[in-house]
Amino acid sequence: MKPEDYKAALPPSELAASSTSSTPHRRIWRSSTLFHRVLIILYILALYWVISATRNMTPANADLSQYTESIFLPYIYKFSPKHVPQVQTTIEDVGIEMPVDTGSTMTLIGASIFPNVDKSIGTPAHHFFTSSKILYVGRLVELPITFHGEAGSHAIAKVPILLVDKSWTCPWYDPSTPAGRFECPRGPNGEEAAVRDTSKITYMGVGFGRNGPKDGMPYASPKVNAFLNVESIKGRVVSPESMRLGYEISSQGVHLGLTQAVVKGCTFTSLDPGLTHRDDPRDWAMVQMCFSIDGEGRHCGPGLVDTGISQMYIRAEEGFTIPNVTIRNPNPNGRAKMVKRVKPGTRLSVGFPSLEYAAMSYSFVVGDDSQVEPTYVFPEASLRPPFVNTGRNLLWGYSIAFDAVDGRFGFRPVDNTSSAHL
Repeated sequence: MKPEDYKAALPPSELAASSTSSTPHRRIWRSSTLFHRVLIILYILALYWVISATRNMTPANADLSQYTESIFLPYIYKFSPKHVPQVQTTIEDVGIEMPVDTGSTMTLIGASIFPNVDKSIGTPAHHFFTSSKILYVGRLVELPITFHGEAGSHAIAKVPILLVDKSWTCPWYDPSTPAGRFECPRGPNGEEAAVRDTSKITYMGVGFGRNGPKDGMPYASPKVNAFLNVESIKGRVVSPESMRLGYEISSQGVHLGLTQAVVKGCTFTSLDPGLTHRDDPRDWAMVQMCFSIDGEGRHCGPGLVDTGISQMYIRAEEGFTIPNVTIRNPNPNGRAKMVKRVKPGTRLSVGFPSLEYAAMSYSFVVGDDSQVEPTYVFPEASLRPPFVNTGRNLLWGYSIAFDAVDGRFGFRPVDNTSSAHL
């Protein structure tokens, strides 16, 4: 007898009972199927998240054994929160104690420092620092830079240098203005910009990923980065086969050229291609990071270890308010009478490239005066993606390494008490 024949033969009362009794089984089966489908979806999402979180992780022991050329440039003065670290250089027979800034890209020298360089040559260019609000205007002129290493060693790089003809402190300058604007405009109330003495300008930016439209550095490509354009080390011409393009920076000095020994103990995270990567494979985007505040939230975006400043800038997800206080400006030369700071007692945890799967992570409590804590923490308005600029004090706990060939950024703890994941 077929099932339908059996069902037709039942009395009406039993037929009703048969129909109603089968419904719960169908519901249970459907619920079970839905449950399993949800589990599968959750598993796929979790797997995708893990892959996304770990996609930037790369081995710490990448084989660099073929690379032999490297030079160590010691800092002239002891590393300090009070000033940008400096290395000894010579340009046009002029000795310059050159600041090393990983938060910008380009070498800037006052044009009057080189009286023998023809003032009519060069390509017009400008450069703007968003943190200090300083605008530089001048000409790009290609010149060799000699770096002086330990024990009389030296390296020579050749890059376009911005010879600065004019400079202003320009707090109302808009970095997104067209590249053709080479003047500091008047302020909103007709204020005149403060003119700066160009004879005292010496600065060297060696960072990467700093050529975004709102960064104020439209010419900040690898071709103007002195650390990425080394032509010779210790009198020997270098090649892509002998010198691994990149550098390691610590609280002691700079290694130009990566070798197996230089990166020993580093854990690397991969970088995304930069804006001009197709034209120049040395161009890489800023390293990724995530941070939490008092153990809450997950704010992810670009990060920057900036040797050019001692303070930290932090920007959370839109809608999230970072605990902050308004205080009288401790800088007697500051423009504002009152300034914002992240509230003392706030715990900040930062991980590169994420908190869960970190090549390096560290935490500090604002106001506890730990060695890696910045001099102060400034909470930026949450108008753009999250961002952290650690400031240079991070180098008390970790050295950093940039591999411009494979696009990697590495961290190495200064000692075994750090929280790096090695």
